Amino acid sequence: MSLRLLITGATGQIGWQLQRTLASLGEVVACTRSQIDMAHPAAAAETVGDLSPDIVVNAAGYTAVDKAESEPELARSMQSPRDELPKWWRAEVAC
Repeated sequence: MSLRLLITGATGQIGWQLQRTLASLGEVVACTRSQIDMAHPAAAAETVGDLSPDIVVNAAGYTAVDKAESEPELARSMQSPRDELPKWWRAEVAC
């Protein structure tokens, strides 16, 4: 069985590396911010639902450190969207 993996933050350093690393596991769908904007969790969840991945790897993040002070809400929303995402999108890991 081949997996369908969705990676957000595709143009970032981590997202780019994940595309290469995970390609051997199955079909990799790599999305940029213009395709899945994590600052808008409801729209992001809808897009994820449309793509129907088996696994979602969220490598998106706000990296414009110099702009974070002038865009605090955007910076915060990109770094901690977890609670606003549908439960089916979140992986609960017990250690």
